[in-house]
Amino acid sequence: MLEQIKSICDLQKLDIKQLPTLCQEIRDKLVEEVPITGGHLASNLGVVELSVALHYVFGEDDKIVWDVGHQCYVHKILTNRGENFLSLRSENGISGFPDTTESDQDAFGTGHAGTAISAAMGLAKARDQLGQNHKVVAVVGDGSMTNGMVFEALNNIKDTNMLIILNDNNMSIGKNVGSATRNMSKLRVGKYDKNKEGLKKFLLKVPLIGKPIYKFLKWCKRKIKMGHALNSYFDNFDLKYVGIVDGHDIKDLVYYLTKIRDNVTKPTLLHIATKKGKGYLPAEQDAESFHSVPRNGAHLTKESATVVGETLCELAQENNSIVAISAAMTKAVGLADFASKFPDRFFDVGIAEEHAVTFAAGLARGGIRPFVAIYSTFLQRSYDQILHDVAIQNLPVTFLIDRAGFVGDDGKTHQGLFDLSYLSSIPNVTVWTPCTYLQLRQMIKQSLTVNGPVCIRYSRTLLEDGLSFAKNWNRLSIVDNNTYVFAVGARCVEIAKHVCDRTNVYAVTQIKPMDFALLDSLPDGAQIVTMEENVCIGGFGQQLKAYLASTNKKATVKTLAVDDRFVSHASVNAQMQKNNITLDYLLDILQ
Repeated sequence: MLEQIKSICDLQKLDIKQLPTLCQEIRDKLVEEVPITGGHLASNLGVVELSVALHYVFGEDDKIVWDVGHQCYVHKILTNRGENFLSLRSENGISGFPDTTESDQDAFGTGHAGTAISAAMGLAKARDQLGQNHKVVAVVGDGSMTNGMVFEALNNIKDTNMLIILNDNNMSIGKNVGSATRNMSKLRVGKYDKNKEGLKKFLLKVPLIGKPIYKFLKWCKRKIKMGHALNSYFDNFDLKYVGIVDGHDIKDLVYYLTKIRDNVTKPTLLHIATKKGKGYLPAEQDAESFHSVPRNGAHLTKESATVVGETLCELAQENNSIVAISAAMTKAVGLADFASKFPDRFFDVGIAEEHAVTFAAGLARGGIRPFVAIYSTFLQRSYDQILHDVAIQNLPVTFLIDRAGFVGDDGKTHQGLFDLSYLSSIPNVTVWTPCTYLQLRQMIKQSLTVNGPVCIRYSRTLLEDGLSFAKNWNRLSIVDNNTYVFAVGARCVEIAKHVCDRTNVYAVTQIKPMDFALLDSLPDGAQIVTMEENVCIGGFGQQLKAYLASTNKKATVKTLAVDDRFVSHASVNAQMQKNNITLDYLLDILQ
């Protein structure tokens, strides 16, 4: 049946009784193909029925905005991309996130949490301004409800004709945290589900009258939910609340979506309950591990996150003032063991990077030494907090910035290619860039001696050699000529090692402040090549060039970095090739 679905129009030709079969075929496709392509498995398994119901009820002209967007695979399969699904997250293939350049059916591009309601509200207001009549739907995971931007949007949503679907599975990447998700959980707990299933089984066993009675009670329940259900949590935002609805009952979803589409003109929230990983037992039992699965089952033997966790646990054992903070990614950033061993000194604040940083600033002001572990791409969301709340007061907060540089398959919404530029622009901030695991461990320890903010920026994997950390840059070779290569980060250092026989090579371990003594000692006429996984504008190479110019040093500087553009999904090697950060390109320059 799935092979016949080339568009939403094809889907809408099906009888509603066929939809459960279609859902099972889609679920089978996800379980079979996502482990091959790599990507977000558990979250997409949880929204199969919702995705099918949405496209069954709403038309091609209607706008569906996915929060975060990693749960859009079924949507893509249903909108003429199913035949190319095995190209998911590959170079020139389908993006793992909504992408407006890929399809008109991707109403809004996204890759970070908390944006859907604001974006959908903008689309709805634009529709009204232009006199159009299509519907607008925002699909929001309950994990995103911890994001401050969601509350800013809800505070402004009054009188906007749009639908918000709250996909409540009590998960973001790891388990949800915070009062916001606890308040929603209160709606789900208790004996309601158990009693409902018990009553259903009992009535269906009663001869003749059991099934009609069950259908009548279900009809009554639907009417009550549509017309009279109240929830003070959302009523305070002047939202019409409908729920809670079983997010895996395709017929129920079609019923409620149709009723809302045809009858409701005020902002409405449909609260559905789903299970992350639904239909695939390993993912149901361990949704966090199956949130994102590696391509073809590949697993890294060692990651930077492991070193981070081990080092912080070691330091915390000796220093009671050390605490660790995560923004809904405890396991991913290496803090799971710390959370287990020091539960009173660990804080997962949910998908709220801005709060995480200012919270850390408050801790530091109160005499605590906070370590904030966040991916580079997500730290961008807290630029103002780093500047205004941490740096201006010169507070001793250590930022552990994982996934810096190219990130491969996740693509342009997740690249860590901007941190060197935006962090270096902030006064009082120290920026370190380890290229080995030993350096990462030493930098974490050394940050405790700095009376101000420290940013330690690293890729997912580093080099295994024993190169240690020193504030002066590591010299890897001594050659009697005036050519110099300054490499930032593990991948660039690995490339630069291959030219140690022909040029002076340095592993750059501190971006800010630079090794000014070394730069001052360079001879006039020096030919310099810098290498970094960062945008060229404002990056290490431009900073080095600006310093040499300020000292009237006569030198030529060639920078290997990312041009002024976003980098799409591909392998890390392909991304480096496309941006000329390669050994061949370096050799050409040095000839």
